[in-house]
Amino acid sequence: MSDTKIELATKRAMLFHILTANHPENSVEAKWADINLENKIWTIDAKEMKIKNTHIVGLSDKAIEILKEQYFYSCNREFVFASIKSKSGHIHRDSLNRLINRLKNGKYKDLATAHGFRATFKTMCSKYILELNKLGISDKVVEFALAHQEHNQTIKSYERESSVATNENKIILMNWYGDFLCSLIRGDNG
Repeated sequence: MSDTKIELATKRAMLFHILTANHPENSVEAKWADINLENKIWTIDAKEMKIKNTHIVGLSDKAIEILKEQYFYSCNREFVFASIKSKSGHIHRDSLNRLINRLKNGKYKDLATAHGFRATFKTMCSKYILELNKLGISDKVVEFALAHQEHNQTIKSYERESSVATNENKIILMNWYGDFLCSLIRGDNG
């Protein structure tokens, strides 16, 4: 992302978005009050979620690094990725897609979207599910990390997220994903 002339907050928002596999609007609207750096969790209020349930996101070490870098610039603001230009107080959700469209002089325009990083996360987790199972992470944990709900009402009534996907499980999963992405960047993905 170093080849673009895009605000640093937008670049950090994109990295944070990729590392949390969240909906783009939730990523750009992240609030400092909802983030617990010590416990490595980000709690998104139900009214801000598509599914209308509170969503707890496990934060990887790499996501925490980005938040700590961003804190210097927006610690006195409500939003993590604050914008003085925007009426909403945070960068616009479309900023992430605009960043993608500007990368490498438009090389990725119409090939990638900010929302598509959620599919990438799910695909990589599915591909490496045996490795994740060794870490105690099941496909159900991956689904809860994506804030996907069980549609079968019988299963849903008996299965609680907290019993399947603990905060610790989500943090382990997101640390694995952050490390996985870094290994791709380094080229040691075997």
